[in-house]
Amino acid sequence: MSVADTIVGRQDADIELLDNTVSRHHLRLFHENGNWMLVDLGSANGTFLNGMRLSKAMAVHPGDQIRCGRTLLVFAQSGQLEASVGGVDVDEDGKLVDAAIVATVPSNEDSVIIPTPEAGAQAIGNLRIIYDLISEIGGIFDVDLVLQRTLEKIFQVLKADRGFIMLTEKSGDDPHQQKLVLKASRFADRSAGQEIPISRTIIQEVIQNEVGVLSSNAMGDKRFASGKSVHNFSIRSAICVPIKGHHEILGVIHVDTSVSEHTYSTEQLRLLTAIGYQAGMVVENVRLYQAAVQAERLAAIGETVAVLSHHTKNILQALASGTDVVEMAINDDNLTKAKQAWPIVQRSIARTNDLIMNMLAFSKDRQPQREDVNTNAVLEECLELIGPRADEKGVALMNELDDLPPIPAEADGLQHAFLNLLTNALDAVQERRGVITVKSSYDSMNRRVVVEVLDNGRGIEPEHLSQIFRPFFSAKGQQGTGLGLAVAKKIIDEHGGAISVVSTPGEGTSFTVRLPTLITGDPNETIASGSR
Repeated sequence: MSVADTIVGRQDADIELLDNTVSRHHLRLFHENGNWMLVDLGSANGTFLNGMRLSKAMAVHPGDQIRCGRTLLVFAQSGQLEASVGGVDVDEDGKLVDAAIVATVPSNEDSVIIPTPEAGAQAIGNLRIIYDLISEIGGIFDVDLVLQRTLEKIFQVLKADRGFIMLTEKSGDDPHQQKLVLKASRFADRSAGQEIPISRTIIQEVIQNEVGVLSSNAMGDKRFASGKSVHNFSIRSAICVPIKGHHEILGVIHVDTSVSEHTYSTEQLRLLTAIGYQAGMVVENVRLYQAAVQAERLAAIGETVAVLSHHTKNILQALASGTDVVEMAINDDNLTKAKQAWPIVQRSIARTNDLIMNMLAFSKDRQPQREDVNTNAVLEECLELIGPRADEKGVALMNELDDLPPIPAEADGLQHAFLNLLTNALDAVQERRGVITVKSSYDSMNRRVVVEVLDNGRGIEPEHLSQIFRPFFSAKGQQGTGLGLAVAKKIIDEHGGAISVVSTPGEGTSFTVRLPTLITGDPNETIASGSR
């Protein structure tokens, strides 16, 4: 319709709308000083121009969206009104969708708490939504999961056909050249599979000016300006807001919907801008946390390399000395001398094997391959394996093993842990005077097998007790790598057990291991039959 003065309403109007939420005379469209103007006629539910409620006469332009009641009108050229009822493709050149900006909101901590005069209650509701969002994502330390949860929350509080979250990443070798990468997306059922582009112009506006933008592709759509019906096109209302860190824009959130379903308001723009701001704070904190963890890991790797290199060097020096003596004995055809030197080579090889096995055990997180294990049988094997070294040092090995029920465990893992405890005890006792005792018993009250390894060695200083299970801590000087007890604890922990220590300097040390006879983890986990 193209007339100089047009009344829109439910009854006795130039344009009559079959909508019981529209007043009898709802709004007036008129021409003044070369402009088309729109004014609300005191309607009960108000008139909204591009999501903003009219309080006075306002100029309208082609593509403007006018909502009265449940009806959406789109203003075309020459005073024409059209009624509408009912992967990310970025349009780089504006050929498909020439979106125009309806409203903007700065991205900062005030984006949600400064209400417009007519929307104070809405702003309070927005604060509750932001509080809930922070509670949901504040404890997450994975960026992708933060973004997924954020998008889920947005779809709970806003009507949307599509939602995208994109983050900026470095493009190529130039640190100043960045690209947007899709990190999370969500679609309503009615929009699944639709290929609808989003405006590069709007995204650039959001990133460059650090503002949230409410836009519509009907505002400047060249096809719509030709006067064709909006029914032929996907006229959409969209909000795009920045994900903002403390000092830079990290990405954008974009949601849109068909205007036949919904048109966004400035209060919804304000809410989504606040969500983008809070999400940016969380994403930045997660990245800082991950950077700190990575720095800590690099420092730990450096410490590990230094300690292991030093210890390996000592082993290789002993091995080289032993092989030199053996080689000299062979050249001199002196078998007696070779036999004297050969134990040095054997000990160095054994220390190398222990070091490698401890490194492998400590470096990998794994679940034990459980079977029914006879703990006493494992302990007896450990005593046999360490027997030659104990005999060489003149140390007595004693055992007091009670009858035990089988436990769900990995025999090789337990053997590794118990051997480390026995080796630690053997290093702590004096030659010809040392005694190491291994005890086992069953704690029926708590359904646990208890293993004790006791020695009468030099003991552990009180200030060292809290550190003995820390990787690379060793009170043995050149003798230890600081991995043996750490690996033993790791293996016991993997079995759901516990290890403790009591020590008196000058009198000895007692390590106590408690292992459950029942698995308390996954009830569906299977145990291989058999025992050892």
